[in-house]
Amino acid sequence: MSDTLNNSNGLDAALAGLDMMDMDEMFEPEGLPLSASTDGLSMFRDVPLTVTLEVASAEVTLGELSRVAVGDVLPLEKAVGEPLDVKVNGVLFARAEVVMVDGKYGLKFVQRNAAEEQDA
Repeated sequence: MSDTLNNSNGLDAALAGLDMMDMDEMFEPEGLPLSASTDGLSMFRDVPLTVTLEVASAEVTLGELSRVAVGDVLPLEKAVGEPLDVKVNGVLFARAEVVMVDGKYGLKFVQRNAAEEQDA
């Protein structure tokens, strides 16, 4: 299990290097450039946000966790190939697939406003 945790650090580092500002064109309202948006958010464009990719989670007891050994596997509920949750400052923002970009991890957004659809 610790190997899995160590590998996730590489993913965190790759995600930390992503420049979200280069993806503006993905999130522009149709026909309206983001810079011309009337939502009043332009003054907040440089506020740093933490983007986290959540693969899945599992509930375990403290006793179960204390018995974990190298090589143990913790099964997760999310199916292989299912889009992963993208959270911004801990809040569900979108769903995405992990892709390779120049030998590094990247995210291909497949669903935006995931929080709204989760509430429905």
